[in-house]
Amino acid sequence: MEDTMDPLLRICVCIILVLIDAMQTAYYTAVTSLSDSDLEPDDEGSVRIREPALTRVKNARANTYTLMCSVWFWQLLTAAEGTAVLVGVWKVSRFLAALAFTCIVYVLGRALPYISARLADVKTAGLLSAPCRIFTAVSVPFTWILNFAASIPLRLIGADPGRLKDEVTEDEILSMVNEGHEQGSIDEDEAEMISNIFELDDKQAEDIMTHRGDIDAFESSVTLDEAIQYMVDAPNSRFPVYEGSIDNIIGALYLKDAMLFHMKEQYNNQSIGKIPHLLREVKFIPETLNVDELLCQMQESRKQMAIVVNEYGETSGLVTMEDILEEIVGNILDEYDHEEKLIAKAGEGHLRMNGKALLEDVEKVLKKDINKDNYDTLSGYLTEKLGHIPTSEDRGREIDDAELGYRFRILSINGTMIGWLDVSKIARGIQDTSVGRA
Repeated sequence: MEDTMDPLLRICVCIILVLIDAMQTAYYTAVTSLSDSDLEPDDEGSVRIREPALTRVKNARANTYTLMCSVWFWQLLTAAEGTAVLVGVWKVSRFLAALAFTCIVYVLGRALPYISARLADVKTAGLLSAPCRIFTAVSVPFTWILNFAASIPLRLIGADPGRLKDEVTEDEILSMVNEGHEQGSIDEDEAEMISNIFELDDKQAEDIMTHRGDIDAFESSVTLDEAIQYMVDAPNSRFPVYEGSIDNIIGALYLKDAMLFHMKEQYNNQSIGKIPHLLREVKFIPETLNVDELLCQMQESRKQMAIVVNEYGETSGLVTMEDILEEIVGNILDEYDHEEKLIAKAGEGHLRMNGKALLEDVEKVLKKDINKDNYDTLSGYLTEKLGHIPTSEDRGREIDDAELGYRFRILSINGTMIGWLDVSKIARGIQDTSVGRA
């Protein structure tokens, strides 16, 4: 009788462990899926989880690391006991026993509880809060000893594992955002904005700046009257002012300041560079400054515009607060802005593209991968294939890119940049990239 009861007892223990494992997994999933609004009273004053379960759930949310360690403990204990039962009772080989019970633990103790808890997170958290608090408390002495043992080799090399308990990594946050978007609890626009915020520290000023060739600026010899006539028709309200060349910026002219001085008629015919206290000091930043750091600096200095310079002190471009915000929320247009479409259809089988178009946008339209290691814009990419700086003589020239399978015909040249292009697919039979005349 004893030999019969002992195996039955071990099987019962094994079943109980599977149930505990499933409950802990479901509870952890439910607790981490809850939002703050799930735990707060609604407009009518009612709560979705009642006391004392609400207090237990809030405590669990505040100690998710302890709860997670408890889940690991019960999973490992269940797998170990189940494997031992299969080997001892049914004489199954150790390998097959481990494989079989790993599948059982995964399905019954992980996958099924996870899915169930995600479908009814509030209800699951409330129902399991009492028993799972006991299961967690039972596992704490064991997990504390095991975590301490695991921390010894880390401390020997100077690491402090204790500081990671309450930290949430950037990847974990993005993973939760993407999962929330897939579940429908986070809108696509919201998910994109959150992702853009985390990408700010990966971008530098040169990645978002307006390049020097596109900067609207005044020469210091321009009169105040002439400057105002230009400013009232322009979409911007702040303009760099330079002497001699754009590499020698001496200040910035604000539309509001210009209008205030315009009211004093004696200044209207004077050069803006010679009017005392008219120009404002500008902020200079390096090309390599991270965008998130740039945002902090502009907030502290209360500057809405910064001049980007390269390592030689030459002007590379200009960055405004609006440029930074657009990296987060997307393009911002007001009633004075005119959205310029740099890529558009131009008849059957043809596209009209501007050389200022970003290569990543060209990739999306052409559905081709482009080597962006050396250039950001289509003009830079095609200039390399052209083999020389574009001139007016290159109007009408065709650049065939066999790798992309497209022909680029130059329609206009803006200074030393390629302007508008006509883009069409290359006829079959062209094997090598070539440059020729139309």
